[in-house]
Amino acid sequence: MERYIRLTVGEKAGIGALMGQELLLGLCGGLPGALGLVLRNRLYSYFFKGFDKKAFVGRHVTLRCPRQIRLASGVIVDDFVQLIGTSRMPDAITLGEKCFVRSFAMINAGPPDGFVHIGHHSAIGQGSLLYGNGGLTIGNHVLIAGQSTVVASSHIYDRPDVHIVNQGYSAKGIHIEDNVWIGAGARILDGVTIGEGAIVGSNAVVLDSVDPGGRVGGIPARSLKGRRDLS
Repeated sequence: MERYIRLTVGEKAGIGALMGQELLLGLCGGLPGALGLVLRNRLYSYFFKGFDKKAFVGRHVTLRCPRQIRLASGVIVDDFVQLIGTSRMPDAITLGEKCFVRSFAMINAGPPDGFVHIGHHSAIGQGSLLYGNGGLTIGNHVLIAGQSTVVASSHIYDRPDVHIVNQGYSAKGIHIEDNVWIGAGARILDGVTIGEGAIVGSNAVVLDSVDPGGRVGGIPARSLKGRRDLS
């Protein structure tokens, strides 16, 4: 029970906070239509102080540790999104003004000290996965197309005599700067910085940092001359 509370409500929460949160989410989390949208808007912003009164949350959105999640004015979180704020960071997940997270995306801050911070007017495509174990920062006006994966951690596998699951992980962090477009199905791996104005082609696997204004594509991603080579 202690572990369940820590993962769903937060480390410093108790059974009372758990019961209140589950009652609130159970009553209005799945309500359809405008009524459900309005109720969630009013009640979530009242009980979860980081939710702006002009932020809107769709149906069946999974909220773990919502008191560590910040949704600014104009944010839209579509149906069936997962926001996992399980971390010791007080601002484990932040979405800036007018961000749009499309359905079935998952944003996971990543324990114990991970975070995902997204600037204003950025969009996360349908079914995308964002993991912030080592810290994931995404700038303003960033477009991340559907089915993309951004993972700010990696397993250690140096010792053949020890199971990989027991060797721990590294977490360097990922930085995606302003005005970046990441194509559908791209994979951004730990330790990478994507410079301002860069474009990452569809299904690219990015292992190394991308210069500002750069164009990359392929597996592994390499520099490309023109935008038409990105598809």
